[in-house]
Amino acid sequence: MLLLDIHTHHPSAEGIRSLSPEAFTPADNGYFSVGIHPWEAEKAGEREWGLLEQAIQHPSVLAIGEAGLDKVTTAGFACQQEVFARQIRLSEAVEKPLVIHCVRAFNELIVLKRKHKPRMPWVVHGFRNNANIGRQLLQEGIFFSLGEKYHPDVLPLLPPERLLAETDESPIPIRIIIERMAAAMGREAGDVCRQIDKNARNIFFRR
Repeated sequence: MLLLDIHTHHPSAEGIRSLSPEAFTPADNGYFSVGIHPWEAEKAGEREWGLLEQAIQHPSVLAIGEAGLDKVTTAGFACQQEVFARQIRLSEAVEKPLVIHCVRAFNELIVLKRKHKPRMPWVVHGFRNNANIGRQLLQEGIFFSLGEKYHPDVLPLLPPERLLAETDESPIPIRIIIERMAAAMGREAGDVCRQIDKNARNIFFRR
């Protein structure tokens, strides 16, 4: 099976499902990312942290996330930064990549990346921002996961080895999303699928 969908909330999807610590159980089948979403930052107590630290030890959990920063939500931004920083440290401690939700906070994201100097890959999921922000993130070594909607100027900017794909909550199948991306790139869909699969394996199966 090609590993193409790196971020989905669909229970039956073949890819990496994103869950909260409370939603993950070791009996679940498939691959997962588990993390404390910035919308839930103010609700994260020691119970939630304990569940997260336990979940990320499971071999089916390939990444921490989605974690990050969001200036549109009602959760306090200082609290979000603290929760995100703690997940950065967890990512480094267990040597698993970080899947990131970021809304209107890319400057702060870059500051934290430079501060922590992570060795683990960072993937910004559902990237919809413009090419200017895309260039800044490329300079920081960040990977991009694109879904059903993205800025048309961004796709030509991305090196093939930095590109990933996702469904997130979209009902459109991942292969259709990749076919549309391939058409926009002027490439064969099969070639793009193979590249995304290779990228995902290099990020999520590093050991």
